[in-house]
Amino acid sequence: MIFGSVFSKREILQARYILQEYRLNIRVILISAILCLFFVMSIYYYQFGIGFWSDHTKWAELGSFFGGILGPIFAFFTLLYLAFQVEMQWKESKAARIESEVNNRENYISTNLQILMPKLSAIDSSKNAPMAEIILRMHRDENLDKDNLQLIKLGLSARAETLVVWVNIAAALSYLKAVDENRYLNQLTIVTVQIGQELCSALDRVVRLATDINFEHHFQV
Repeated sequence: MIFGSVFSKREILQARYILQEYRLNIRVILISAILCLFFVMSIYYYQFGIGFWSDHTKWAELGSFFGGILGPIFAFFTLLYLAFQVEMQWKESKAARIESEVNNRENYISTNLQILMPKLSAIDSSKNAPMAEIILRMHRDENLDKDNLQLIKLGLSARAETLVVWVNIAAALSYLKAVDENRYLNQLTIVTVQIGQELCSALDRVVRLATDINFEHHFQV
């Protein structure tokens, strides 16, 4: 419920921003068009005067003047309005694509967590301990970065799927971090609550050593 309310608020703020920008552009176009109209009318009035003429030719000249001058001006503002419309549609489309991709990454993290949790709880027959406990032992070893790297890689090679799942989660978190900081922090909290802070840090460190995959670490202390 908490996470859902945060997401809804973000979507509402984004929609409001696009709407406010659209309204501002429309106001600018309307005000500019009205100012141009009054400017042209003022010039004509100052130069030729305007009245209720009985001569038809003067009305024709007035119509020709305004049609020739204001027609291209209003056509320009019409094109400007259409350009703003296209820009707004492009922004809305881009925001929708990003929102869809963010949702996909969040679902991807959730799916991989469901795969990862049983694997971390599974008992390793060679060590007679859960996978999570083995990774924590390695993480707590201060000499892990210097000694027995080949043994570590060999020992974890049978659990390669577990390591890959963690890399997948890290990659999805990196995308969220680049696109939406709030949703990144939400997912970071979800992963931490389900797995535990120390085990997350251990996975970051041990998976890097065991796989040599260059991925962003989100839980290193």
